[in-house]
Amino acid sequence: MILMNSKMSETYKYAAFSSIELQKELLEFVEKGFLVEDGCYFLSKCFCVVTNATQDDFPDNTGYECFINSINVDDYVEDKFLEYGLCLVSKVFSKWRSMCFEKELRAILSMDEFGLKIKFHVFRNGESWLDSELEGYEEAVMLVSSIEENFLGTT
Repeated sequence: MILMNSKMSETYKYAAFSSIELQKELLEFVEKGFLVEDGCYFLSKCFCVVTNATQDDFPDNTGYECFINSINVDDYVEDKFLEYGLCLVSKVFSKWRSMCFEKELRAILSMDEFGLKIKFHVFRNGESWLDSELEGYEEAVMLVSSIEENFLGTT
């Protein structure tokens, strides 16, 4: 499943993925894998970031995962944010599948004039980080599922 608003669709159709090679710092999000704690799934590199937030601070596990599993791509690259972000998502999904998790992992990408943020969460019925109406967002927004194996350059 791939969903995006018209702002993201406009950016996505001009994205060129063939020349993208992830830097070591971004690859660490993939290489360090995942950990599971109290029914939540976290990218190990994200979970190591010190925060005073706890699971009780969020209405559900999806919200907690999105808070912890948050990556600002613009902290690592200077341009082509969407291309680098989707390449990272693709590699994270490959790692997810290789670890034999039977759940669906979702990536939410939101982009504005300053950069791109990616959030990851496990799909749970009755829980959602995004509003169902993506056109209501000011920024470009995309939702991609780990079930989707080939989304680089496809619609």
